[in-house]
Amino acid sequence: MSEHLDSSAPTKANPYQSKLLVNRLLNQGSDKETRHFELSLQQSGLSYEPGDSLGVIPQNNPQVVDDLLAATGLSGEEQIQVGEENLTLRDALINRLACTVLSKIQIKKFNEIAKESKLEDLLQPANRDAFADYLWGRELIDLFLEFPQQGISADELVGLLRPMPPRLYSIASSIKAHAEEVHLTVAIVRYDSYGRKREGVCSSYLADRVGECIPCYFHPNKNFKLPEDSTTPVIMVGPGTGIAPFRAFIEERRAIGAGGKNWLFFGDRSSKTDYLYGDEWEQYRKDGLLTDLDLAWSRDQAEKEYVQHKMLAKGKELFTWLQEGATFYVCGDASRMAKDVDSALRQIAQSEGAMSEDDANAWVKSLQKEKRYLKDVY
Repeated sequence: MSEHLDSSAPTKANPYQSKLLVNRLLNQGSDKETRHFELSLQQSGLSYEPGDSLGVIPQNNPQVVDDLLAATGLSGEEQIQVGEENLTLRDALINRLACTVLSKIQIKKFNEIAKESKLEDLLQPANRDAFADYLWGRELIDLFLEFPQQGISADELVGLLRPMPPRLYSIASSIKAHAEEVHLTVAIVRYDSYGRKREGVCSSYLADRVGECIPCYFHPNKNFKLPEDSTTPVIMVGPGTGIAPFRAFIEERRAIGAGGKNWLFFGDRSSKTDYLYGDEWEQYRKDGLLTDLDLAWSRDQAEKEYVQHKMLAKGKELFTWLQEGATFYVCGDASRMAKDVDSALRQIAQSEGAMSEDDANAWVKSLQKEKRYLKDVY
């Protein structure tokens, strides 16, 4: 049993302070920013398994906090209580509270103070689409800039906020390959909206402002594991940062000398700039550890190519692998990619297995029931 299931292991409430060892840009000359992070577990006795996640507890950017304080007219020196702790408002905003994201509940609470007719209208059920448009690209500070509330108290501001949630990242390493380390693959979020620079709270915290240590803990995922029988073939579909757990899978399979075949589908924008861990995959292919490697680049040719297109092109082989007992994994974007991959799998069952639509659906359901079709999507 892994030690991270031990009752003394770090938790969200009592995280482990891990030293950041490596912060490396994976894209070269791309407008995407994906980074590889390596964190130390030295002398901690902690362990994890491929497929698990690391929970990271970020801080808010101090500049973002100072801008919010300026917009509210508060100094940040006000004493407030968060749970059992007495803190200055500024300290609480940096370390304890989520103060950027904007939600319907927040706007409702804000309007109990502001009493603005525009917000009242937007909150009506009939104006759901207009409300969604209003939320997009806005943060809490935008409410205070559009509807100034000089005179708001520190407690009223805190009443609008929820505790800082941890962020879960799929682990991109095997501890058997990197003793006393845990690796992550993170897309850094940065954009401009309404005349302000915005950033993902945790991704930018990791990329820009980490000092010596990062508060973190392990989040086991028993539903996304390598097969117990190491001779079982695996098919892995992980475009973009969805590649993370499959780097861990392959490192683990190599470390234990697993005999099962390995097939990876990876996709991103361009082979020149966005081939995440490309050198490693090419070496694994050369060594024969990767039996098959299919790459889909959406911007390297006129027609956009995605991982599901590569699956359909190799439908016959893919169906054969599954008939021979392979386990099929998908990691990455839930809203579109995972649905497109699922649809491709059903199409392959119909075309290669001569199944009706109903039979193909039943076949996919049987794979899921047998834990041979596993997803880690977000």
